[in-house]
Amino acid sequence: MKNEAEILKNHIERETNPLIIANKISYFLSDCLRDGNISLYEAFMLNSEEIKFRRMGYTRPAWNGMVRIGTCLAILNQKLIAHIFKEQSEIDKLKAWGQEAYNQNTEVRAHYILDRYAQYLEETDSPVYLENLLSIRNSYDQLIPDAGPYHTEMFPYHFFSPEEILLKKNSKDEYKKDLEGEIEDMIVELNLKSGEI
Repeated sequence: MKNEAEILKNHIERETNPLIIANKISYFLSDCLRDGNISLYEAFMLNSEEIKFRRMGYTRPAWNGMVRIGTCLAILNQKLIAHIFKEQSEIDKLKAWGQEAYNQNTEVRAHYILDRYAQYLEETDSPVYLENLLSIRNSYDQLIPDAGPYHTEMFPYHFFSPEEILLKKNSKDEYKKDLEGEIEDMIVELNLKSGEI
């Protein structure tokens, strides 16, 4: 992971477009998750930066980013993980960002989450909503592609099931809030970069 982290840092140093930075973070995260080189908490913290940069791309006119259903799902998934780690300030921020993204969404059509997005945002850790999300995750192979995107296609993808972790309340204790030095350094650099853009 050290080499990949160095490559990501170099890309970020030279890049000014927040959407490209968000994409680079996303690729890095999926590679690390696939290789098992990153904990859920580390991935959650880096994904917070991805969401922040992506948001800069659609809230600042210079970058002309668009919000799609996938953006709303990504924020909802991140809010689920924030509940696992009991990060109340993140939960509050993601709820506001989720509502903002929902209001800016350009993809208007029927969708299994978007049709009730306000309720999902409000009651993210409600057993009813978690069971619904988990049943979709568990039947992903049978789902109709045109009815997506699905929340399982966004971070943390199929590597973790936040809804299952939240439903099994006792297992949340095994997810520690530890950060390796490289990940912590990367988060610091990303925070500095976001102040430059």
